[in-house]
Amino acid sequence: MNNDRNFQANKNLRGQHVGQTSNVVYKTDKLSIFQLSEFNRTVFLKKEMVNQAKVGLISPIIVNEDYVVIDGQHRLAAAKKAGVPIEYIIKPGLNRHDIVRMNTIQRPWGLKDYIEAYANQGKEQYILLSGLIEQGYSDVTSTISISIGLFGNASGYKNESVKKGNFEFKNYGKTVTFLKFYERFRKETNTPKRNHVCVALNNLCQYPKVDKERLIKKVVSTGLSEEIKVKAFTKPGALKALIDAYNQNLPFGSEKYLNYHVTSNGTVVVDESLDD
Repeated sequence: MNNDRNFQANKNLRGQHVGQTSNVVYKTDKLSIFQLSEFNRTVFLKKEMVNQAKVGLISPIIVNEDYVVIDGQHRLAAAKKAGVPIEYIIKPGLNRHDIVRMNTIQRPWGLKDYIEAYANQGKEQYILLSGLIEQGYSDVTSTISISIGLFGNASGYKNESVKKGNFEFKNYGKTVTFLKFYERFRKETNTPKRNHVCVALNNLCQYPKVDKERLIKKVVSTGLSEEIKVKAFTKPGALKALIDAYNQNLPFGSEKYLNYHVTSNGTVVVDESLDD
């Protein structure tokens, strides 16, 4: 079926509409006629946008008289991926400065957007990460931190790694094991998802001597579970609170007792071996 309007299928389409008013909406399934400029944003294609394209995109893309895309490169990519026609408006005279101006008003992408985009490109590490996020074990930032083995304050590094397509699991199997434990921890302590608590708990679970069953029970019996519901813990504060709850009623120096100290800058350091 020919979905083009106002021109013949066998003719070169470029330049056919010059002189037309810019409020005319055209439609075509010949998506190869459109060009991208080096000033267009990098296309990160989300699954939701492809699904929208299959149903029908609400807004047409905007091109100039040379069919260079001024606004809508993501919609165009989604239409190509979905194999559907696209609507477009021709606005003669627009140039690269207009592309930049359009890009500055777009909604900024969050980490989840980048993850979905790279997953859609077929990057295996991102596909696995996206799957864990969809499972809902924890929030996005916690899941990323745990996946790359990040315990400190290096959120900038974490974010850039994800955005640039360099994300890699430190140990996928251990990540899944912990996230499933965190799901059970929240269920048995009746606590909500909390970023700093989740990361601190993962930090603590790296130490072989930690008895996870005891940890869950003591978080409930000491009332820490109630604090987690209402208190905005810092990362060091969450780690210290978990250790103090775990150590309650344990004799100092006993087999299960966790030794730690707090540095002058507030960092909590666990003085235990990480060796299995």
